[in-house]
Amino acid sequence: MKRQYLKEISKFYFLLTITLLFISGCTVQFVAEYDESIKNEIIRISNEIDKFYAILLETEQTERTYENFKEEYLTIEVDLRTLLTRNKIRPLNDESTKQTEIALELWLDDKEQHKANENVSNFIINQHRNQFQRLFIAMAIGEKVKEE
Repeated sequence: MKRQYLKEISKFYFLLTITLLFISGCTVQFVAEYDESIKNEIIRISNEIDKFYAILLETEQTERTYENFKEEYLTIEVDLRTLLTRNKIRPLNDESTKQTEIALELWLDDKEQHKANENVSNFIINQHRNQFQRLFIAMAIGEKVKEE
């Protein structure tokens, strides 16, 4: 009787061990796979926005009209829309897609404010520059984490 009991326990532990080995060998992924080209695109657009605000700061306030910066606004808008499209077509990529949507919304708001006010103060430029820097750092870190 004791031997039969030990045999049953041995079988149980054997099956449990096999099951655990099988389960630990399988990985479940709930986020998109890492894409280095997207991480590089995030950094490139971040640099482009940072440069935009740096140039805006260096421009005399009387010359900071929307018309003088219209092309740069449109170029960055297209880059953000392209990044959004790339994020949307990746499966399991809701978080990165949402972050990109936020970046695009902020960019469009900044563009509309500049257009409406025809000028931008140093305070607003610095505030928006820092806001985008924080957002793009979070986006780049989010993409980098997918690598692991």
